[in-house]
Amino acid sequence: MPPRLPPVSQIRSFVEVVRQGRLIRAAEALELTESAVSHHLRKLEEALGTRLLERNRSHVALTPAGERFHVRAQQALSLLDDAVEEVRGGPGGRVLLTLPRTVATHWLVPRFPALYQKYEELELQLLPTTRECDLAREQIDLGIRLGRGDWPGLEARPLMPQYICPVAVPAIARQWQEQGWDEMAKHARLITNQLHPTEWTRWCSTTGRQMPASSRFSELESFDLILQAGLAGAGLIMGRSPMVNDTIARGDLIAPFPERVKTDRSYYVVWPQRRPPNRYAQKVLNWLMESA
Repeated sequence: MPPRLPPVSQIRSFVEVVRQGRLIRAAEALELTESAVSHHLRKLEEALGTRLLERNRSHVALTPAGERFHVRAQQALSLLDDAVEEVRGGPGGRVLLTLPRTVATHWLVPRFPALYQKYEELELQLLPTTRECDLAREQIDLGIRLGRGDWPGLEARPLMPQYICPVAVPAIARQWQEQGWDEMAKHARLITNQLHPTEWTRWCSTTGRQMPASSRFSELESFDLILQAGLAGAGLIMGRSPMVNDTIARGDLIAPFPERVKTDRSYYVVWPQRRPPNRYAQKVLNWLMESA
């Protein structure tokens, strides 16, 4: 006979405690009392004949046996949840993705038709924010982050590098091309991003060009405003990939100079180390990698 399995409720309590880091948070997420969750953990450890967690007043930590069991238990619960949702006909394809608002607006959302054409069963929900969310605690499936790929507790897969290059509407771009950088930089208007005050210095120093006088710059506080100013013909802006890629592809903005400079940070897709993507989130992950 196959070994008798512990009740699913006990396994779910164990996985949720690991996810939340504290019994009281897991109890709230499961809508149980803290004593009920503690009872589930005790019965599960008795059934398995080994200790899975080291517990104290502030947090819990996995034992070596708990580490091994947690990986399999998490995978099993994910598969079981998928199976139940399929049979019930519920929203099994729902995936929650957090990402910077500019990336959502100017890169991801315009690609929604391609996503839904490929995966009709998916329902991708976005959480656009400048806040660095706690993916595990907030039950977020995936995230897109700009950085160096070293976020504690998260798996990070490189998505795409970030490049900067000056861009402008065609008429202004042609002026910069015809008159050249040195001449135009004396009198033309450049627009700088308050969030990235050194971007023009970085591009000029990397490409060997003279930095214009500070009096030639107008400062705006976000890339959304920068992009709108550029599209309105207010001056030369510093474009950032991938947000500016579509406007260049359409010809709305043109790069008058060929040099693109890679920044020291890239975009990554991230997810909690202790909660691998389910099969729906994996489809979104694969699609993001293909799109990038």
